[in-house]
Amino acid sequence: MKKWLFVVGVSVLLLGEGCRKPEKPWQLPPPPAGQLLEANTGPEYDTVVFLRLETGQTHKALRNSWDLRFEPLSSGAYQVWLNAAMYAFSVQVTPTEWDTLSTLSPNWRWRCDIPDTAALPPLRPGDTLCFVVDRDRGEVFYRTPTQRYYKVRIRWLPSGLSIEAAPLGGNTPLQWSLTPQLTPIYLSLESPSPVQVAPPWSPDLIVTRYIHPFYDQPEEYRWYPVLGVLSGKGVEVATVSTQLSSYESFSYDQVAQLTFSSRQEAIGYDWKTYDFNTGTYRIDFSRFFVVKTGPTTYYKLRFIDFYDSQGRKGAVKIEYLPL
Repeated sequence: MKKWLFVVGVSVLLLGEGCRKPEKPWQLPPPPAGQLLEANTGPEYDTVVFLRLETGQTHKALRNSWDLRFEPLSSGAYQVWLNAAMYAFSVQVTPTEWDTLSTLSPNWRWRCDIPDTAALPPLRPGDTLCFVVDRDRGEVFYRTPTQRYYKVRIRWLPSGLSIEAAPLGGNTPLQWSLTPQLTPIYLSLESPSPVQVAPPWSPDLIVTRYIHPFYDQPEEYRWYPVLGVLSGKGVEVATVSTQLSSYESFSYDQVAQLTFSSRQEAIGYDWKTYDFNTGTYRIDFSRFFVVKTGPTTYYKLRFIDFYDSQGRKGAVKIEYLPL
């Protein structure tokens, strides 16, 4: 009897297995067809990453490693930029005010740098530029007034740039003497000499925290820090909708149909969106970009992830191909 029950049981089991549909293998996404770059800014976006597409090079710098950048202009002037990655703001004051300045004024109208628009005016030979800088409005790194607020005076003398800076209310100013150069100069208000921030090569793209203006918002919320991608000097970008062409099929022959922009924020920050239901960022796969780095040098580029293998945000993964 037991033997008969065993045979029946095995037969039913085999019959059930025979009628069950075979399982289909899990469909993995296709592997990237191009070259990959990962720009890991850290989950708090504390790292700035410079990218060069031709060689696949990356260069990193902590976003609090500088306060001011002196950018030479074709006109022979210098543009002084704040560190927007630090959510920095400034207000101009007169040389007379600068000499006796020790406290903040409630009447000051603070300004910040946004892509392609500096808060401060250009500095020309013979000029004097005086201002107060709030180095870290978010109080992430500098939480006390003496850490946050510095008064700065820059004079362009025949011998070069003479710079003085002191914590607001402090007595001993720091001083620097800079020789004008053809490349940007980065200055930390806590370092006795210029600091090395940018790579020795010209970057095509910069993955960084910066300030984007939301003009439909009240003044209090209008100047908002975002993490995005800015274009390097001389780089142009076009946006392509996948409704017009897929990333895979886009070719060099289609470049002539595109409209390119030299704006620094041509790629920007909104290639990702925040999903409030899941509390995560999602990549917008409805578009990709074509980046022009030379007269006949083009790359197609798309974002494929924003998280590292441990699920931490800020790990920007980019797929790209030369055209």
